[in-house]
Formats: sequence, C-alpha cells, structure tokens
Amino acid sequence: MMKKKPWFEIGPHAQIDDGVTLGYRFEGDTQPLRIGAHAVIRSGAILYAHTTIGYRFSCGHLALIRGGITIGNRVVMHHKVTLEGNLTIGSGVKIMAHVYIPSTTRIGNMVFIGPNVTILNDKHPQRIQRAELDGVTIEDHVTIGGGVTICPGIRVGARSFVAAGAVLTRDVPADMLAVGAPARFQPLPAELARGNLPELLLPQTDLFGAHKDESWREEENGWASPVS
Repeated sequence: MMKKKPWFEIGPHAQIDDGVTLGYRFEGDTQPLRIGAHAVIRSGAILYAHTTIGYRFSCGHLALIRGGITIGNRVVMHHKVTLEGNLTIGSGVKIMAHVYIPSTTRIGNMVFIGPNVTILNDKHPQRIQRAELDGVTIEDHVTIGGGVTICPGIRVGARSFVAAGAVLTRDVPADMLAVGAPARFQPLPAELARGNLPELLLPQTDLFGAHKDESWREEENGWASPVS
C-alpha cells in the first residue's frame, strides 16, 4: 500500500521539532491541516488533516489533535493533551497536561483547563446506540481546576470557576463557584468574579516562566476581562 503524503499548510515563523506529524490523512479528507503564523509544535505531536488552527498556537510533546477541529488564536496546549475529532475551541485558551476532550465539545474564548481534566460525551457508552453524541459546552472566561470530570451534555456558564476535583453532573450557572463531587454551587468570591486575566492566559509559552512573551499586548484591547 502506498504511504499517504502529509497534507498541511503552516504560516511563517513556525518552530517545529523533529518527530512531529503534520497533516495525517484519512480517506475522504477534503482539506489540509491549516495552522497560522508563529506556531510552536513540540516533538511527538500528531496533528491531523481537516483541522484549522489560528495564529500563535503552542502544542506540547505527544499531543494528539484529530480531524474536524477548529481552534482559534493564541491557544496553548501542554503535553499529552488529546483532542478527538469534530470539536471547537475558541481563542485565548490554555489547556494543561493530560487533558482529554472528546468529539462535539464546544469551548469558548479565554478559558483555562487544568491538568488531568476529563470531558465526556456519552452517558451510556456501548450500551445505547445514539444518533449523535451529547457534547459539553464551556462558555467564555471559565476556569476549570485540575482533576475535574465533566459529564456529557453539561453547560459550564460564563466566568464560572470549577474547583479542583469537582464532578459536574448538572449545568453550572454563569458566575458561580462549583465545588465537590457531585458539584454544588455558590456565588463567586469577589476576587474571582471578573473573568480570566489575559496576561496569564495569552503568553505563548508551554513552560511556566520559560520566556517572557509580551506579543499579545499589541492587541491587548481585544482581550479585556468581562464584568458580569
């Protein structure tokens, strides 16, 4: 069998490690992998064709990004993140290590997802046949702490803060703190109520403090934290 050639387009000023696979193809793919300018992609990462990614994207070691995905600008993913196909991620999103995000998930802008978060999309896997999966929606300026599990079909409201280890079994209203397993809700403390900070989310780095990136300040007015 003839080996398929990779199929991708990438913008200028990219930093691509050895051992990266770009544009892995399936039969029937109709468009290449497209990545904007100033991308940083670490060794072992596999990015499929039929996915579109904005500018100043960073991707850690051994990350997997499958097809049918749309990712906005200034998104940072750390190592061993898995994005299954057919999902959307907005701009200004930071995803820490060992996160699993399945098909039909919808993530807004300026979202932080901590390490070892698991998002689900099927309430009865392998037991009930469904016409479509029940994807999770995460609205703008949400913070999700480490080790959180989000059950299928949940909507996480804008500016909410989900504490580490929480299990979300019902929708989280906007501007709420979610704590516990199953999670219970309470009003956000004042210091957490203004949304995520662009100076923490937007720098293009996959290692805390590794280098100082102030490039986002060129467009700072577009990343202001919202007031609820």
